[in-house]
Amino acid sequence: MPAREAPCEMVTVETARGPLLVPYEVRRSARARRIRLSLGPRNQAVLSVPARGSVREALRFLQSQGDWLERHLRAAPAPTGLDRHLTRHPRLSGLGREFAVEVNFTTARPFYIFSEASGEAVFRFPAGEKAEAALGGLLREFAEEVLPRRVLELAGRAGLRVGRVSVRDQGTRWGSCSARRVISLNWRLVLLPAALHDYVIWHELAHLTEMNHSTHYWNLLRAYDPKTDAHDRALTRAGRELMRLGRGS
Repeated sequence: MPAREAPCEMVTVETARGPLLVPYEVRRSARARRIRLSLGPRNQAVLSVPARGSVREALRFLQSQGDWLERHLRAAPAPTGLDRHLTRHPRLSGLGREFAVEVNFTTARPFYIFSEASGEAVFRFPAGEKAEAALGGLLREFAEEVLPRRVLELAGRAGLRVGRVSVRDQGTRWGSCSARRVISLNWRLVLLPAALHDYVIWHELAHLTEMNHSTHYWNLLRAYDPKTDAHDRALTRAGRELMRLGRGS
């Protein structure tokens, strides 16, 4: 199942347009050197605070950023549920292709089936308040089934050895590669078009040879995926919406 998000508190901040009620959460970070403010996937204010920083000081900083919050909240896309997203974009990617998706409700146990032969996938889950969590769980199961297979297939083409493949609910990353040759992928890759899905995998496979983002790394990645530059830009655009999905309301 997708990881649960931390609960948000509420605070009222002053803006030029008047008071604004804002959900917020505080995240302590050993890497943070100062207080930083950003918008989270549920359009909540996220305060990143140094490990020994003051929460009270962070809240004062939040109170001073009312106009920034108001401006960015107006520009931010509204959170979208997985059910609505798949109704509008009825396809998933996996195993080097895209599957036409049908989503609907069931009173029985949630399940999914897909056919490589027909290129079709069916997802059934309960209606009501449990729908988002149930569908998210099914999509992650689907990702756990198809992503490792595709990684090993592409690695085999390039003559690369992968230690292990894990599928995770990463908050901001599409994937990562460790020094132990473990590739971790965000389950939301299955929501991407197939070409971008594979681009992320190639991106991590290239790290098996170059554990950096040097010129050598990018040249290697372009050898694996000649459309690297276009795919990188498209992935950035897609992430603005897709990273918000499956994180609760």
